[in-house]
Amino acid sequence: MPEPVWPDTGGQQPMVLARRDPDSRTITLIMDAATANIAMHAIAAHADERAAHVREVERSGRSLPEGSYGQRNREAIAARETRIAVRLRAVEQAYRTAIDYDTAYGPSELTQTRRSPEHQLGRQIDLEAEP
Repeated sequence: MPEPVWPDTGGQQPMVLARRDPDSRTITLIMDAATANIAMHAIAAHADERAAHVREVERSGRSLPEGSYGQRNREAIAARETRIAVRLRAVEQAYRTAIDYDTAYGPSELTQTRRSPEHQLGRQIDLEAEP
């Protein structure tokens, strides 16, 4: 089994490549393991922050009058933050699947994950990029 790669293991230059395909509206990122680990830590932390923000917004919305603009606004904010957190978790899960696959079966070109039922919101997610 290969030895785990720890973030920022030395003075090596990061290897990061990106390719954009306008037809499929996809972006492919290729990076060295140390850089990928650092990026995944950042993505996971950002997803955690988004999830905490959802809880905070939902909590503050409960104290507002039923059907009020403020309550509807909090619901819209929570829905948007949830969609973003789901996208971040999907990236994190794809990374973990690739790492687990590489450990169990050897290197692979691309590993794609399907969204698990617990990560689905029960509705279509808009495919447009959100800030």
